[in-house]
Amino acid sequence: MKTSFTLKLILISMCLFVMTGCGKDAELENYKANMNQFFENVRIFDSSINSIDPDSETAVSELLALLDSMDTSFAQMASLEVPDGFPGVEELADEASSCMSEAVSYYHQAYEGEYNASLEDAARQNYKRANEMLQYIVSIFHGDIPEEIYTYDDETEEIPENPEAAEE
Repeated sequence: MKTSFTLKLILISMCLFVMTGCGKDAELENYKANMNQFFENVRIFDSSINSIDPDSETAVSELLALLDSMDTSFAQMASLEVPDGFPGVEELADEASSCMSEAVSYYHQAYEGEYNASLEDAARQNYKRANEMLQYIVSIFHGDIPEEIYTYDDETEEIPENPEAAEE
């Protein structure tokens, strides 16, 4: 499980966000410190996962233990109170945590007992989605609302299933 370029970009972006001063609001400063710790934890997990010897007899148990810890870290990040000025971040953090929990669950199912490639693929997709949510969060921190997360109200009139019955 090699680190993707995207994860590295998120880490760098997050560090830049944390290093820039955005006022001395205690709530904001606390949030930034917690997010900085979260991204540092993710960097450490990533490094630890990449250092696992895949031929080792303990590789699977090491990987699953690290993923469990990463899942806990995501849950803690999602539980943080998001200060005003970061629209959608709370929901994105919740979704990232949920996706990571599903990924970890699928990884356990895929690797404990007999290997299951389809469960590993489901795990990988959830893991990727969790990282996408982090990318969106970083974008919002930088003042950009990603187009992919816009929600639009349906402005079209709903067409009844049976138009004749609607006229009665």
